[in-house]
Amino acid sequence: MKDTKTSIIECAFRLFLERGYENASMSDLVTASGLSKGAVYHHFKDKDALHDAAIEYFFVRFFEPEETAARPGSDANLEQIIYELCAGYERLIAEIATFTTDVSAYYRFIFSILPKVKSVITLKIATARAEIAAAVRQDQEAGRLRSCLLPDVVADQCLALIEGGGLLCMLEGKETVSAVFQRTIPRYLRSLQDGR
Repeated sequence: MKDTKTSIIECAFRLFLERGYENASMSDLVTASGLSKGAVYHHFKDKDALHDAAIEYFFVRFFEPEETAARPGSDANLEQIIYELCAGYERLIAEIATFTTDVSAYYRFIFSILPKVKSVITLKIATARAEIAAAVRQDQEAGRLRSCLLPDVVADQCLALIEGGGLLCMLEGKETVSAVFQRTIPRYLRSLQDGR
């Protein structure tokens, strides 16, 4: 069973997706929650605080590795890191789909919050880029990847493939994010191997 704070965040997120931040009033948020004004304000001092909580709950946490995931400085190879990033993306989209049938609304939400989360996104991207590049170097040393590849370029390609594949999937609506990743990621990873 969800606690009251999480329920409020979920109701607010649904409204932010449907109406956008600017068009969802605190009164609308209280009404949607089904709680009293006092109960909502007990957890969130204003709409901005609730918006920040929705950003954290529905965006930032999906970019944290799971307990079983590869950690920075670990011996994880490129394939393990890429599949963990894909899994995080898939968890994010699956959860968003429980709130709206228009998953592209999530991208509108992301673009609307960019000014607030730019520093968080920049840090997450830099961390992922460094982890991928380190895994590429490690795989090159072990003879699993072509030595002529530039690790930083491969890292950028991997990040673009994941985010771009997800975005194209949402725009076209032809297949699931999981299906796109299953179709594209293994082929890309094989193309990096040393002719085996």
